[in-house]
Amino acid sequence: MHIEKNIVDSILGTLLDISGKTKDHTNARYDLQEMGIRKNLHPKKKNGRKKVKLAKACYSMTNAEKSIFCDLLKTAKLPDGSASNISRCVNLLERRISGYKTHDAHFILHYLLQIPIKGILPDQVVVPLIRLGSFFCQLCQKSITLQEIDQLEEDIVTTLCQLERIFPPSFFDIMIHLPIHLANEVRLGGPVQFRWMYPPERYMCTLKSYVRNRSHPEGSIAEAYLVEECLTFCSRYLHSGVQTKLNRQPKNNDEPNNSMMETTDAFSNLFPKRGVPLGAKKGEPFLLDDKSREQHDVPNWIKELSRGPTQCAKKYSGYFINGYRFHTRQREVRRKTQNSGVTLVALTTSFASIKDENPIHENVSYYGRVNDIIELDYYGNFKVTLFKCDWYEAREDAYGSTYVHFNKKCYQEEPFVLACQVHQCVYVQDAFDKNKHYVMKTVPRDLFSISDQVAIDAEDTYENEPLDNSTVPSIPNDDGEVDLVRNDLNEVLVDVAKEVYFSQEYNTGSDEEYNSEDF
Repeated sequence: MHIEKNIVDSILGTLLDISGKTKDHTNARYDLQEMGIRKNLHPKKKNGRKKVKLAKACYSMTNAEKSIFCDLLKTAKLPDGSASNISRCVNLLERRISGYKTHDAHFILHYLLQIPIKGILPDQVVVPLIRLGSFFCQLCQKSITLQEIDQLEEDIVTTLCQLERIFPPSFFDIMIHLPIHLANEVRLGGPVQFRWMYPPERYMCTLKSYVRNRSHPEGSIAEAYLVEECLTFCSRYLHSGVQTKLNRQPKNNDEPNNSMMETTDAFSNLFPKRGVPLGAKKGEPFLLDDKSREQHDVPNWIKELSRGPTQCAKKYSGYFINGYRFHTRQREVRRKTQNSGVTLVALTTSFASIKDENPIHENVSYYGRVNDIIELDYYGNFKVTLFKCDWYEAREDAYGSTYVHFNKKCYQEEPFVLACQVHQCVYVQDAFDKNKHYVMKTVPRDLFSISDQVAIDAEDTYENEPLDNSTVPSIPNDDGEVDLVRNDLNEVLVDVAKEVYFSQEYNTGSDEEYNSEDF
C-alpha cells in the first residue's frame, strides 16, 4: 500500500533528520510557537533575527545512534522473495535510507523498524511506533475476524493520539490520518490482500519492460502486449509436455511428483509426504550408523518401520515445504537472503499444581535454525524428510517481542523435526548485542488456506495466530506532559536568514519569492 510507503518516509526522514524528508524542520518549530504549545521546542533567538537555537526533540538521534540504526537495516537478511535487497538503499556514510520500493517499506514497517529504536529512543516514542507497525501487520493478515477489526479501530485511535503528543503537527498529513478508516475498509471489503496495489505495481513493471523504443513507449507496450497475448493463445493448444506460462510450477512449489508419493496408506497416515528438495541435484548420499533389525508376526509396514531406515540417506541444501523455501546455514552464508530460520508450534500439557488433575493444554513455539536437511529411505516403502536444527531458548522483552540468544542452545539431544511441521521465521540482530536476535514470524506470500468446510477452530490455526511482533505494548494512561526534549544533546544553531517561514512574523516576502527548493 502506498500509505505505508508515505508513513515510512515520514518516520525515517524525521528520525534520521534527512534533509527534505524530515517533518521536524525550522518551519515546524515556528508553527509550535504560533500555536502556543510545547514551549521547550520553540526557537530561541540568538544574535537578533539572523540565527536561532533549536532544542533536540525526544525522537532525535545522535550521529552514532543514526549509524547503529542504518547499520541494522544494512546487515539484516530477509527471506527469499519477501522484499528486495534493502541494504542497497542504506547509505552508511550519509546516514540515510532512500530508493526503497513500496513493498520494502511494507516490510520495514512490519518487522525491521521496531528493532533498532528499542535501544535508542525513549519508551514514549518507541511504544507508539511499535503499535503503529503492529496495526498494519495485523491489518494485512490473510485472515482476520470481526472482533480483531473492532479492536484495531480502537487501538489506532489511541496510537495516533500518542503520536500527536510527540511529533510536530507538520508530521500529520493526510496519510498519517488515513489509518483511522482502514479497519472499516477491511470490514466492508474483506482482507486487503485482494485489494492492495502490489499486483498492479508488479504488472506495471512488466509493461515497462516491454519498452524497446523510448521515443514511442506506448507503441512498444501495445506491440509487446499483442505478441504476448498471441503466444498465450497458441500455448493453450500445446501438449502437456511443453512448459508454458499456463502450466509452469510456481517459484516455491512444494507439491511432490508421482515418483515421490508413498505406496502404502499406513505410511501415508504416519508420515505425509510433503515438500520437495531444492535444486536439480538428487542429494548427497551418506551412510547411517544404525543397524536394521528383523521382526516377525507383525504387519509388513510395522516391520519396515521397526527396522529403521536404510543406511544410505541423502542430504539436501534446500527444501520447499509449506509454501516456504528453506536453506541450510551453510548455504545461507554466501547469500544475501535468510532462509534457515524455523519455528515449530507444539501442543504441550501442563498442570497448574501437583494436586490438580485437570491438565492445561497450550501451544508453545520453538525457534531454531536448519543445519542439515536429511531424507531417510525406509527400504523403498516411504521416505521421511527431517530438519536437523539448533534450537534456542525464547524470551520476551518489555515490548512483547520474542528474542533468542544464538549462544544459548537448548534441546541439543532432540535436534530433529519433521519437515512438514515447521514454518519459517526471520532473525534480526539486536543493535547492541550480537548474540541477541529478535524473532519475526512470516507467512508465505503465495500460499492461501482455502477449504470447502469452515474450520471450527479457525482462530487456532497458524495463519490466525497472533504474531510475536504484533504484540501490542501497553501505553500508560497519564495526563501529564511527556518529556519532549533530549537534554543530553546540544541545541542546533540555525541561520534563519536562509529559511522561509509561514509565520506572520517572518513571512514578509511575496508568494512569488517562494520556490520548491525552500520546502
